Amino acid sequence: MAEAREPLTTIVEAGVPAVNRDAVQGGGTVRFRLAGIAVQLAVIFLSSTRLAGEASEYAFRYYGALLGLRLSSGGISHLLVQKGVHFLLFFWLGISLYYSLRIGRLQRFAWAAMICLLAAFSSEGLQLFMPGRHASVGDIVLNAASGVLATAVFCRLYPYALPES
Repeated sequence: MAEAREPLTTIVEAGVPAVNRDAVQGGGTVRFRLAGIAVQLAVIFLSSTRLAGEASEYAFRYYGALLGLRLSSGGISHLLVQKGVHFLLFFWLGISLYYSLRIGRLQRFAWAAMICLLAAFSSEGLQLFMPGRHASVGDIVLNAASGVLATAVFCRLYPYALPES
């Protein structure tokens, strides 16, 4: 009678390169998950500084010229790009938080949503103290909504994909 083997052992014997057991069972160690979230929060808070505002204006004009487009800093295209970046940063943060927390599904959703909301308020609040920047209630709503949307979508699409340990 054949002995039962762990799936990871069978995969390695089949010639597939060995992988980290944590990666197979739900993704990385706690340290790496938290480091990734810390980097994401750092990028979000860095984007609230005046230097980031100036750099984004320069990049917007440069890539517009590179593509042969006449883009104005106050135009609709600039607004869409700027809000799109806000949306993507917080959407990815929401997914990362939901994925990283190892608690029940609804608790995971609630914590991820609350952290996204706190990050949205904090990043806009930081702009109150930055010269040349201003806080916007619309940005708070967009940031928080995109993070909550990400966690809701991930919670709905992958309810049992992650262990609750």
